[in-house]
Amino acid sequence: MNKNKINNTLITSYTNPDLDGTACAFAYAELLKKQGVNCVAALFGEPQREAKFVLNKFKITINNADKIKEAWKNVILVDMSDRDSLSSRIKPQQVIEVIDHRKVNEASTFPKARIQIEQVGSAATLIAEKFFEKEITMSKKTSILLLSAIVSNTVNFKANVTTDRDRKIANRIKEKLEFSNDEFLNYITEMFKFKSNIKYPLKETFISDFKTFHFNKYNLGIAQLEMFGVDNFITSNLVEIKKSLSELKREKSLDIIFLSCLDIGEGFNKFIIVDQLSEEKISVVLGVKFIKGIAKKEDMIMRKEIASILKQKLI
Repeated sequence: MNKNKINNTLITSYTNPDLDGTACAFAYAELLKKQGVNCVAALFGEPQREAKFVLNKFKITINNADKIKEAWKNVILVDMSDRDSLSSRIKPQQVIEVIDHRKVNEASTFPKARIQIEQVGSAATLIAEKFFEKEITMSKKTSILLLSAIVSNTVNFKANVTTDRDRKIANRIKEKLEFSNDEFLNYITEMFKFKSNIKYPLKETFISDFKTFHFNKYNLGIAQLEMFGVDNFITSNLVEIKKSLSELKREKSLDIIFLSCLDIGEGFNKFIIVDQLSEEKISVVLGVKFIKGIAKKEDMIMRKEIASILKQKLI
């Protein structure tokens, strides 16, 4: 790294970010630049598949932070608030602002940062609100990214994490984009169908968006997939799913591991476990019954909600 050449402020998310993190980095950089801040949006790793779909469809580009050799004086984190997801190139002391929406977070570990943690369905909601509050016009690309992220993170406003703030700000953005209801529905359906087209091998898919936690005495790992046709997916891939989970459990030295599959169309979760301890703890904490390693929960629940429940109840 060339220490003699320093950019002012980097705006980024966790490594290999989802659509929410990608959208927030791009949009917040636009907002700050329009206010005269010298900053750059750049991502470590690669955006996840759904984010790539939106970027490619609307011909949006965002910098790859791994290819930027210069250092940064300051860093702003969006849609993330834990050090484990932080690139090794960033030191906690560099972080001057954290914007996230997770109840379970480690924002206090960034000693110099201004913290904004608010429980809404999507971090994109928090960024979008800033544009309207400051009466700054967002570009079409930023509008598309933020709206797509809000819809994705709330599973088209069906998930329990959805708030009135998410719905309100999404409607305001949609009005500015002049989407007809049919156009909007067709686009969202296309986005979710693309997200449902899971790539193989499954283990790589799990790793790309795998979250680990330490609650009480347990090391915990949760893989999450969101798709149409969860039942067919599980039936067709159960052997590989269990094999991948078993390997990840061993490689990451986890006590508890499970896959949470959200059915976008039908609005339910299915959980898959591979060991007795995971079955015992998850069945009690989430109130589900496992049969041959699979359990169903009628209400759709996101991983961030699951993590919050586990943090409180896992003993």
